[in-house]
Amino acid sequence: MSQMPSSAEYQEVLRRRRLDVVPPIDETRPGLPEARAWGGRLAQAVSEVLAGDRPVAQLVRFTDEEVFVELNRRVRVLGLTTTAGGRGTKERCALRSVRVCRPSSEVAEIAAHVRHGGRHRAIALRMEIRRNRWVCTALEIG
Repeated sequence: MSQMPSSAEYQEVLRRRRLDVVPPIDETRPGLPEARAWGGRLAQAVSEVLAGDRPVAQLVRFTDEEVFVELNRRVRVLGLTTTAGGRGTKERCALRSVRVCRPSSEVAEIAAHVRHGGRHRAIALRMEIRRNRWVCTALEIG
């Protein structure tokens, strides 16, 4: 009769199986910024756009057409404008945390927590590599 594995041995087997499911991602792609840093900057920029601290046009290069159109629509609905003179008097947006999931080597899914004044906001975005750079292809704002 075979001996039952200990709890620690069983946990180790489960851990190895979970690690084998997700293929390792090569993070060292030449010329491409790290997904965590880039996603954090993009989440903060989106938050600044929604706070009226940054013009939405600055995000056109970093988002696909569908994401940009939706973000632009939100800005128009909120009636936001940016004025360089008013920027210094407002409290700036602050990135609090960033989490990254890499389902494949070409995709990074980012969850970020951004604070602006007394308001906290969750931002989730999906970035894909297009033309050797990160482009936001999906955006959810909470």
